[in-house]
Amino acid sequence: MYAVAVLLAVAAMLVLVLVAVEIQAYWRGRTLISRRRLKLRLVAGALLLSLLAAVFLGLFVLGLRNAHQHPRFFLAYWSCCLAAAIALIWVMLADLQEVEDRFSQRQQEIWRDMARFVGDNIAAAKRAEADSRSEKPE
Repeated sequence: MYAVAVLLAVAAMLVLVLVAVEIQAYWRGRTLISRRRLKLRLVAGALLLSLLAAVFLGLFVLGLRNAHQHPRFFLAYWSCCLAAAIALIWVMLADLQEVEDRFSQRQQEIWRDMARFVGDNIAAAKRAEADSRSEKPE
């Protein structure tokens, strides 16, 4: 059971480090995420930390390992943890939607830039051809 406690502590520290790195990268301008995506990731980090703390609290402090002692409290507590997990999934899906939206925007920008590049090269080639025709003596 101590392995579970250590695993929960390590996971919590990892989440804290990842959130700190995300914030630092955002404020230094080293990332392309929007302010909304940063907020979603901070909310997801807070939800994940609270969920890890709730699992630790439920297992080790409150001793809610089986439902025989306090079945109603057991059900209510772990149902709240399940609700927090569902909220975390919802926030992560919202972040995923932001990622997909940004990807499609970047893809459209790439195709637009490519079309502009090709169009400019075709126009330059036509001008060069027209200039070379006008310079040739007949």
